[in-house]
Amino acid sequence: MNFEKNQTAIPHEDVLDFVPDAVLIVDDNGTVTRANLASAALFGYERHAVEGRGVLDFLPSFDWNLTRLPPHSGEFGRPHAAGILTTARTRDGETFTAEINTLRLDRDAFHLDIPDGSSLVISLRNVTPAEAARTTLLHALRQAEAVLRTASEALIGTDSEGRIDLVNPAAARMLQGKASDLGGRELLALLTPLGEDGEPLDAENAPWVLAVATGRGSRLSGQVVRVRDGTRLTVDIATRPVTEDGVVVGAVVALTDRRPYERLADEYLAAQTRSFRDHEAALARQEQRTDRAVEHAHELAGFLSGPLMRALHHLHAETSRLASDGSRPLWPEATLSLEALAADLRMTMALVSSRSEPSGHDRAPAGPQRRTVLIDDVVQAGMRAATTFAGSTHVEFSVHAPRFAVYVDPEDMTTAVGRLIAEAMGSDEDTAPRGSRHVFVAALHRQSLLRIEVRGPYSGGAGEHLDVVQEIVQAHGGTLHTRGASGDSGSTYVLELPSAVRDDDATGPETTFTASVRPTGRHRALTA
Repeated sequence: MNFEKNQTAIPHEDVLDFVPDAVLIVDDNGTVTRANLASAALFGYERHAVEGRGVLDFLPSFDWNLTRLPPHSGEFGRPHAAGILTTARTRDGETFTAEINTLRLDRDAFHLDIPDGSSLVISLRNVTPAEAARTTLLHALRQAEAVLRTASEALIGTDSEGRIDLVNPAAARMLQGKASDLGGRELLALLTPLGEDGEPLDAENAPWVLAVATGRGSRLSGQVVRVRDGTRLTVDIATRPVTEDGVVVGAVVALTDRRPYERLADEYLAAQTRSFRDHEAALARQEQRTDRAVEHAHELAGFLSGPLMRALHHLHAETSRLASDGSRPLWPEATLSLEALAADLRMTMALVSSRSEPSGHDRAPAGPQRRTVLIDDVVQAGMRAATTFAGSTHVEFSVHAPRFAVYVDPEDMTTAVGRLIAEAMGSDEDTAPRGSRHVFVAALHRQSLLRIEVRGPYSGGAGEHLDVVQEIVQAHGGTLHTRGASGDSGSTYVLELPSAVRDDDATGPETTFTASVRPTGRHRALTA
């Protein structure tokens, strides 16, 4: 811009108003001597309000010394400072980023309509939107760079010719080179895809070449590639074409190394193999212990049913013979002691008999063998069976058992009643109450419900009796309740079986019934 005087010059104000940027002309004191309309509009003033004010009112951070030239420098008419970013301030106090350019004027020359002493021309424009866009772009570039640097995948950008123009650190490591050295090199020369036969694929069949040629992305899993030192890798390859104005200009290739996953799979397989072997060894040891336990159980069963049972039979026979031998009269107390000892031996023999067949417990339960019998026969048989379970005791019975038919397993019910009576009257001389023992037994029915109640003086608890009774009752679909008596000792047991009474008129049973104790293997806790 030439402001020097010539014959065809036009007024300076008109010339400045044609300039789209804001223009300020200042003198050596920093006072604005001329301003165009663009500058007045930019700062929010009238033109005359801008002229005559100090330049620092509009450019508070403007460094005046930076624009001073040494005397006689000969640099007049040339731009002295170009593209400087500074802060500008408007009339209402708002600030914005401005880019300024300065031009030094010769103070000794005449310039049309420019006051004498004017030495500097400042042009400026608001670059806030451009700076904001630039800042956003830089932020996005930093974020993209951070993503590329921290990504575990190898990311490679190629141009339309297949030459590398972008690599991240993971890709540089995979391609065995530095990012600065890989730029511009052909990707196929550094990374060769292999076919199923292990031979290199044709150049036009490489995934990134196909992405550029067809404009379509692809994803290949478990692709074998060979790097430049001959190492073969198994990778997942994802390619996407890069377009500009609808034209494919390159491709982005993402490579996921499968080696870490393969190592994890191998470690998991090895851990599972070790665990399987440990479990297999533990199972073998457990089988050995089980075999030894079964062998010991058979040996114990053989001992119980063999030598021990024979010894008990012999002892019981001799004791019974001495108690009943009339040729050798004994005093009454000795005879009673021998009879009690014989009863205890019978109970011991029943116990040994029930425990000498452990294999019977391993058979599946056959279920109750129900048939119609009279309840008073079952109660009487249970009373006789109680002596087998409880041994030698002196007991008085009170029985209330009307004659009515029930549909139950008679052997199981005989065992249950006998064990409840044995539990109620007790057999341990140390814990049983002193004096005579009185046991009350009652059998009642209401519609189809059978109720058997046993009440005795013993308040202890032999788990083997109640466990057997509980299992029998559950097999019949009934319940067993236990409650203490009102005194210091004693217990009451109530056995209830629904749908056990089939004939309220107590007609005769279908079959005759001979009471017996059946120590079968169906009840695991059954003991004599």
